[in-house]
Amino acid sequence: FFFQAEDGIRDKLVTGVQTCALPIYGLNVELVEFRNGNEAIAAHQGGAVDILLTIPGTSMAARERGFDLVLLTQSEIAKSEGPDTAAIVVKSDAPYKSLKDLEGKRVGLGAPRSQYSVAVEKAFKNAGVDPKKVNFADLPFPTMSDVLRAGQIDAIAVLDPWLTQLATSGQGRNLSWFYIDSVPAQPIGAWWTKKSFIDRNPQAAKNFVKAMHETIDYMHADHDRARRNVAAYTGMDPALVEKMPVNSWSYKIDPAKWQAVIDLMHESGLLEKPHKAEEYFNEFAKP
Repeated sequence: FFFQAEDGIRDKLVTGVQTCALPIYGLNVELVEFRNGNEAIAAHQGGAVDILLTIPGTSMAARERGFDLVLLTQSEIAKSEGPDTAAIVVKSDAPYKSLKDLEGKRVGLGAPRSQYSVAVEKAFKNAGVDPKKVNFADLPFPTMSDVLRAGQIDAIAVLDPWLTQLATSGQGRNLSWFYIDSVPAQPIGAWWTKKSFIDRNPQAAKNFVKAMHETIDYMHADHDRARRNVAAYTGMDPALVEKMPVNSWSYKIDPAKWQAVIDLMHESGLLEKPHKAEEYFNEFAKP
C-alpha cells in the first residue's frame, strides 16, 4: 500500500497507528479492518486472513487457549513518559485531582478484560486505589467523549484521536497516562500469524517482517511526514494530527517489558498460568 506524496515520492503508508507491508518486498497485500483483536483472531483462525495485528495481551490469551499464533514482529510500544496516546481523562471542570478521587466513581472502559483494561486497573493500584472500588462501565471508544461531556460518567480511559480532541478543545483533563503508569514502554502492538503459514511461506514471512521494520524506521525518520501519512490514510483533520503525539512504533523487543505485561495478565486472571516472555520470541521475533 502506498500513497502519493506531494513531492512524487512513494511514501509508506500507516494504517491509523500501525504500519502496512510494502509491495517492493514482493508482497501482494489486502488490508482487512476489524473492530477489535478478538474479531481479527477469529477471522485469522478461520483462514480469512493470514497475518493480523493485535495488542499482545489479546494474542497471549488466545495462544494459551490453544490458538495457533506465532509472533512475527512487534510494531508499537507505549511511551516511557507523557504525553502518550492513551490516558484516563475527566472533564476540565470536574473536582477530581488524582486517580484516588475516582474511588467509587464511574469510569468508562472501551475494551474490558484486555491488556488495555489490565493497564488501567494497574494504574489505579499504583495510585493506591483498589480497582474493585471503581465502577467500570463498558463504552465504545467513539462515544466516550460525548458521554463524558454530558456528565453521564466521571472519567474515561480513552485513546487518540479522542484524547487529543478533548485536550485541545479544553473539555478534558488528564489524570493518568495509564500505559505509562502501569508498565512504561510496554508493547501495545504486534503482528502474528500461524506456524503453518510460516512453514508454507517462509520467505513471505521474512519479507513481511523486513517491510514492517523498514516502514517503522521510515516513519520515525521524519515525524512531520509521518503525521501527513496518518492524516492521509485516516482522513483525520491534519491540524488535529499535528497536535497528537507521534506513536512509538518500535520493533525492538524488550523482554523485561513483555514479561511485565505477561505477569500483569496472569495477576488479573486473563492468563490462567504463568508464562515466560521467551515463549513468544521465535526466529522471526527476537529481542
